[in-house]
Amino acid sequence: MIRFKNVNKKYKLDKSILTAVKDVNLEINDGEIFGIIGYSGAGKSTLVRMLDGLEAPTSGSIEINGKDIAKLSSKELRSQRKKVGMIFQHFNLLWSRTIQQNIELPLEIAGIDKEQRHQKAEKLIELVGLKGRENDYPSELSGGQKQRVGIARALANDPEILISDEATSALDPQTTDEILDLLLEINKKLNLTILLITHEMHAIRKTASKVAVMQDGQVVETGNVYDIFQNPQQDITKRFVNEDDNPNAKDLSMTVDEIIKNYPNGMVIKLTFKGTQSQQPVVSQMIREFDSLELNIVEGSIHQTQGGSIGSLVLQLLGTPEDQNKAVEYLKSVNVEAEVINRG
Repeated sequence: MIRFKNVNKKYKLDKSILTAVKDVNLEINDGEIFGIIGYSGAGKSTLVRMLDGLEAPTSGSIEINGKDIAKLSSKELRSQRKKVGMIFQHFNLLWSRTIQQNIELPLEIAGIDKEQRHQKAEKLIELVGLKGRENDYPSELSGGQKQRVGIARALANDPEILISDEATSALDPQTTDEILDLLLEINKKLNLTILLITHEMHAIRKTASKVAVMQDGQVVETGNVYDIFQNPQQDITKRFVNEDDNPNAKDLSMTVDEIIKNYPNGMVIKLTFKGTQSQQPVVSQMIREFDSLELNIVEGSIHQTQGGSIGSLVLQLLGTPEDQNKAVEYLKSVNVEAEVINRG
């Protein structure tokens, strides 16, 4: 287990003190994928550097399986770092080395003999889906393939913890999904604890079971990904969730304003479906129940999380106010959350 206890990190500047991390408390269980999300400057990278022992907290403690990282000797810290694998945004591959040689590098540094290095690299190349490309050089690979090499290299020393630091930020959407699927596969096959550092809520939703949202060095919201998507509490979290629903939207209130502007008549409601509800014909049942109502579908989406599916649907209801209100009550009676956005 990883524990951050009252962790603070401050830097002395010429005329001021910069607080990069403030009073962070987190627990990450063995074998789970835990997401840490925040925009640039939120404190994510500083948190990772402290976890890897590259920096020490100004106060508080970071424990891995009961060991306080800041209190380890130099020898103990070197040993501990071998248990932590790192995947980087920009791959950090050696261009003069083949794929095989790049993956073998950590083993070479650790003093593993050539035959063992070769056998281990072969297994990792197959694991990340690059069999047959062993003798290629990084310049011959796509971005996604380079990242697969980076993942294999991070696994070379059999780490207990794998840190993905913005590993998909430079990739296109399809390749991002492929890399996230690979991380899920690795998590299940190797029972690795994966710490996913990102500013992309899509990556969190697809892979993580729990998430911590950071802003200005603080963890402002944490919990199960399913619960966070279902009911985000903080404005920053709502923004992340909304960006995943509407990649081109900057702000949730702008989206609501646009809906009200484009659909000024009748009642506009937002339905939220959870789990198997998203597979039920709730809307068609409602139409049959209230056949005097006219209905327009404004927008909708269904997202899969590790905790289950979450769907949302925005509808415009045209009819008498009495029928509109009865329709909302009906939806609530079948356990569908119905939020009235506009009453026309």
